[in-house]
Amino acid sequence: MTPVPRLQYTSVRTRIVDGKPLIGLKHTAKVAAGLPVSTAWVEMPPEDVERLIKSLQETLAELGKELPPN
Repeated sequence: MTPVPRLQYTSVRTRIVDGKPLIGLKHTAKVAAGLPVSTAWVEMPPEDVERLIKSLQETLAELGKELPPN
């Protein structure tokens, strides 16, 4: 099985294209050998970002229910 890269950080940018705002995300991770890898910019309108944030919050809430307390 190929090891999955470990996320180090995410860059965020905003820009206007054809009069519409776009929010871009770019992830940088480290592979098992310690080398950094980056994704291409993924751009989306604000309403898609809101849905992404909601989905992440729901996932974190579910994880919080499953994890034992510290």
